Amino acid sequence: MDSLIEHSVFLRSDCGGKGGCGKCLIKIKHCDGTQKTTEACQVTVSEDLSIEIPVASLLSSHIIEKAPANFPPSFSQSFNKTKQHRPSYGIAVDIGTTTVALYLCNMNSGKVLSSVSVGNPQTIFGDDVMSRIGMVAKGKDNLTKLQRVIIKTIEWGCQRLAKFQKIKVSSLEKVVAVGNPAMIHLFLGVDPSSISVAPYRPAFFEARCEQGIKLGFEELACPVHTLPQISGFLGGDILAAAIAAELGQRQTGTLLIDIGTNGELIYKGKNGFYATSCATGPAFEGATLFCGMHAIPGAIDKIILAEATEFPEYRVIQSSDKKTSSLPVGLCGSGVISATAALYRTGIIDSGGAMAINENIVSLQQEDSGTRKYVIAAIVEGKAGQNKEVFIDQKDIRSIQLGKAALITGIEFLLKMEEEVSPDNIVVGGAFGSYLDKKDMMTLGMIPQVPEEKIEIAGNLAGAGAVMALCNNRYQKLAQKMADEIEVVDLAKNIEFQQSFIANLRFPGLL
Repeated sequence: MDSLIEHSVFLRSDCGGKGGCGKCLIKIKHCDGTQKTTEACQVTVSEDLSIEIPVASLLSSHIIEKAPANFPPSFSQSFNKTKQHRPSYGIAVDIGTTTVALYLCNMNSGKVLSSVSVGNPQTIFGDDVMSRIGMVAKGKDNLTKLQRVIIKTIEWGCQRLAKFQKIKVSSLEKVVAVGNPAMIHLFLGVDPSSISVAPYRPAFFEARCEQGIKLGFEELACPVHTLPQISGFLGGDILAAAIAAELGQRQTGTLLIDIGTNGELIYKGKNGFYATSCATGPAFEGATLFCGMHAIPGAIDKIILAEATEFPEYRVIQSSDKKTSSLPVGLCGSGVISATAALYRTGIIDSGGAMAINENIVSLQQEDSGTRKYVIAAIVEGKAGQNKEVFIDQKDIRSIQLGKAALITGIEFLLKMEEEVSPDNIVVGGAFGSYLDKKDMMTLGMIPQVPEEKIEIAGNLAGAGAVMALCNNRYQKLAQKMADEIEVVDLAKNIEFQQSFIANLRFPGLL
């Protein structure tokens, strides 16, 4: 796995390279013509090897020509539309724990030209930030490895976007990277160990600027900027999201939620801004699920089920190439949320998350191990007519319960700072949050019960905020101002958090 990464070949590894998920399968070809299928993370290279990598093992990436990004009107109004400027190219990067998104921009016009999204290959060292911080502590070379992996990924993304726009990587003039504190520490090659022990402080708080060559980029020689950090678990990504959402200009009682592997929250109360972070887990972004994948063509992102005894209908994300139709390959995060909500509404799972035992539910099956699963799609593919099932099982449901309990409990404790029970308005950000259905979120108890018109699904706000900071230095200064004003709510110190978290594992009563 390490050797492949060094050559910018990224494989799926939801288990963190422990040999448990079976998603990094490769075929080793022997001289006698035989082949052996095995997991790449378990192969030690001691001699020249000839291998074949199945498409399903590759870490998916997807270029979007017209990148979706929601910007406030004030951003576009800050550019002079009457003048014709020469293009000035820059890259905005949102380094997520599970997914890395890059935006190629013309900084003189504020336009996003194209973007690419790819899984963060640091997952081979662990699927959450604490696992990766733990890896740094296990060996002096691991920090370098973790930095090298993310640098390789970002440079690979820059090369793809530059080629797509027919420009050179060397013509890029600036990079702005946002992410949670652990991701930014690893990106800059700074030991993040202080984040994992009380009082959970980052090694630095300030915004930084480094030359690309110093960080380890081979072609990217321009300045690389990061935004300031608020605490050990609240960083430039939530600040970028707040900037893109114009949270400072919104009415009191607005809750901003950035949902990903970590749930990051800012509440605008009567007495100021309050923020906290909760470990929602990688399941929300499709990782660690047996049929999980990123939200790219082939992913099921919505399930429709009227009655428990019916076969489910589903929607598949299609390729931008309208001539070809994508068959279902797996479930992305929004698909899992949609499926779980549909199963709960129809009584296939109960409020505790347990799957029913009912022979009349045709899609409900039990494996030899005793694990129950609900089959969403069963397709025949390939010349051999091999069957492939896309399903959600009991373990997946439990992962969703853990994530949603962490999120709603964090929200509750944030609101308690001003003795509020529910926010007046909710803004949902995050690439994963872009595809969520408001009713599904409330059905599962991910967010408070509020009128649907009070919930805004705003897209990848962290990515949009990174673009804004890239194209206008004013937003970098605004990020620092907001970081200074926010009061951090430390859930780790609250003795009531665990009790509330356990209670919130259950799904709420259906309305």
